[in-house]
Amino acid sequence: MPSLTLAERASLVGPLDYKILKTIYSLHRNHEWIMTSELVEETGLRLNELQPVLLRLYNLRLLSKQIISGEYSYRITFTALDILAIKKLYVEKVLKNLGIVIGVGKESEVYVGYNFNDEPLVVKFHRVGKRSYKNVRKIRNIQKDKDWTVISVENAEREYQALECVKKNYGYVPQPYGRAYNAVAMELVESRELYKSELTNPEEILDQILSTIRIAYNECKMIHGDLSEYNVLVKDGTAYVIDWPQWSSPENEDLLIRDVDHILAYFYKKYEIDKDVDAVIDYIKGKP
Repeated sequence: MPSLTLAERASLVGPLDYKILKTIYSLHRNHEWIMTSELVEETGLRLNELQPVLLRLYNLRLLSKQIISGEYSYRITFTALDILAIKKLYVEKVLKNLGIVIGVGKESEVYVGYNFNDEPLVVKFHRVGKRSYKNVRKIRNIQKDKDWTVISVENAEREYQALECVKKNYGYVPQPYGRAYNAVAMELVESRELYKSELTNPEEILDQILSTIRIAYNECKMIHGDLSEYNVLVKDGTAYVIDWPQWSSPENEDLLIRDVDHILAYFYKKYEIDKDVDAVIDYIKGKP
């Protein structure tokens, strides 16, 4: 099959295809491979009705398959999970069209999209897979047998929760618009990463970052957990703290200290702004 974009694959998924993907996803939360006989039972379709759909989804690379106990069994791919998210965001009137990839990380892919007013937004698809699974599980204390689809969906839920709370309390983060499965739709910030920026107002940018971490800590009971110059965007003299799925509770003070150390070290090295770590920690905790 010729290479198709994610948007093109999504356009080829009809109502019955969508039903089958949703069924496999729901069963997939309990075990990795879903047998054909189980799908017949769950969907109410006859085998001769189900098989062409499974073949089409497999050819679209939305399913993987292997023989287990003498019958074909299936699991959804990351692309299928993305498409479930796209369809749901469309139904919820968040996303009208999906555009091109604008960023790829170890645990996510970021696309530009358009809402129903044809205004641009960002759709971030969380994809915790084999490349990042072991490291993510170790850092975030995730149980060994938890499936990548579950972890990816949970990451999206956590990121949306963080963005929604911090933004509601006037922190410097992108505005979240919606979430579905492993995807978070949010404001498009046409910006540069902090480490690529030459700031004319570094003190102000640092203050915005620290105030955002203070809001997260006090109002949302969250510690970012991975704060650095790589997770901050800058646009027109304003900072945006991004990448929140790994947030932790305030009990993990070591993560707060590490976040503050990283960001203060960056501003000291590049802009010679010298702040006392303990004083900044007290500020973030809301101490007088």
